[in-house]
Amino acid sequence: MNVARSTLVTAAVLFVAVTATGGAFAVDPVTLTVSVTDRDGDAVAGATVEATWETDAGETGTASGTTASNGNVLLDVPEGAGVELDVDDDAYVRNRPLRVENASETTVDLGVSRSGTATVTVVDGENRSQPDATVRVREGGRTIDRGETEADGRYETARLERGDYEVVVVKPGYLEASVPVTVGDGGEARVAVERGATTLDVRVFDDHFDPPVPIETGAVRASSSVFDGRVSVTDGTASLTVPVNAVYTVAVVKNGYDATSERVRVEESAVSVNATAQRSAALVAEPANDRVLVGETTRVTVRNAYDEPVGGATVELDGEAVGETDDRGEFEVTIRTAGDRTLVARDGDTVSEPVTVVGVDESATDRDDGSADDADGDASDGDSSSGDGTTDDENPGFGVVAAAVALLALSVAGRTRGR
Repeated sequence: MNVARSTLVTAAVLFVAVTATGGAFAVDPVTLTVSVTDRDGDAVAGATVEATWETDAGETGTASGTTASNGNVLLDVPEGAGVELDVDDDAYVRNRPLRVENASETTVDLGVSRSGTATVTVVDGENRSQPDATVRVREGGRTIDRGETEADGRYETARLERGDYEVVVVKPGYLEASVPVTVGDGGEARVAVERGATTLDVRVFDDHFDPPVPIETGAVRASSSVFDGRVSVTDGTASLTVPVNAVYTVAVVKNGYDATSERVRVEESAVSVNATAQRSAALVAEPANDRVLVGETTRVTVRNAYDEPVGGATVELDGEAVGETDDRGEFEVTIRTAGDRTLVARDGDTVSEPVTVVGVDESATDRDDGSADDADGDASDGDSSSGDGTTDDENPGFGVVAAAVALLALSVAGRTRGR
């Protein structure tokens, strides 16, 4: 009778289910004898033990098996691998897997505990339920479970080893709070949180330069799930009062600048961070002359938003690329036709405002000026002729003498009437 029972136990212990990467071991396997016991040292039968590993070569795999009546299970794993052992059972649990370094043919004791849960309820100072609060269950300073409260402000922990723990609650805008909790059959904890604020100082820089230079004016905007505010920059710094325990997106706000957003975690102490921005991409194309003789050239200088020369920028004339600027940001453009010509510069997706250069046809200008002189000459000859064919040039002073004679006659007539 004892022999038969021993045979059955041995057969049960040898029942092992193995799943390995690729269905086979890359190195020779070794057998771990895993002995599962509870806190009182009693064997735990019928519990599923799971093994996961990674070899020095980076290969991973898993194996699992169910304990026999003596609490033992045999698991084949790669020799020398780092193996983690855990238990999957409705009644028993481990808060953390057991780590086995450099696996070899050996017996491993895997202690387990009866499982339990606890319910954590979070309220504010006015006893209102607080959803979306983060709950952490800690043991010996380490977090072993975490989650968020539901709409009713409640969170039920995962199955944990029965015993005493610390519950820490954090919610954006509220000060961190903690209370003890006992995990068992229906353990409960109630946590009250209070609002709090702290200071966020932001130093503002233009990182186009090396080293970056302060941006003296403008504004800073900080936003999170519980706050959205903006304050002015004074002497390169902005200071905001913000709710605690939140993650903020911080950005510089200034006309003509593109900001790089920074993510900043603010807990319960004052925080100081840097925020950067650069001028918005821009090009300016400036011709040396706004009027150019046809066939001649004019130098076009291309500069960026910092008034720096831009090399390699494409210069376009009337929509057609005619060349690229040199290291000084310059290019000589030939004006081949008369009239208004449109110049732009392009660097990637950045395009300058168009500028106009007038092409001047010199020969056409000369012809126009000659015709005008002839017309003026004709008009002068016509104006200076008198009715009898003589000109004023032929009778110099005639107009002055006539005027004097007329005045003398008027004077004589006046004296006669007076007598």
